[in-house]
Amino acid sequence: MIKNMHIIFTLFIAAVLVGCEGKDEAKKQPSPQEMQQLMGAMMNGMSPAMAQMTEMMIQAQLNVAARPETARAVATFKRNLYNQLQDHGFSEQQAMQITLTTQLPGAQAGTR
Repeated sequence: MIKNMHIIFTLFIAAVLVGCEGKDEAKKQPSPQEMQQLMGAMMNGMSPAMAQMTEMMIQAQLNVAARPETARAVATFKRNLYNQLQDHGFSEQQAMQITLTTQLPGAQAGTR
């Protein structure tokens, strides 16, 4: 989620910089202070949209997590992982530890 926001922000900055390029070759480059002010203003302008997008993404994840079929899929994934680890020579304790610390496929960081 945060990675997506960084990508959106980077693309936005790139678009602004490309849009400004070549308009007036004689125009001087902004100073570091001016760039910092510009970046601050853009961040303040983007914050409401980023907050709304974040809220929508979290709600969508919660909606999917609330479905019984999601719980079944997670249980199947974790059970298969645990069994396969044991089949490949890990002890029960090692397999359990790896299973507990393995993130779900496609889940955002911190989701186990």
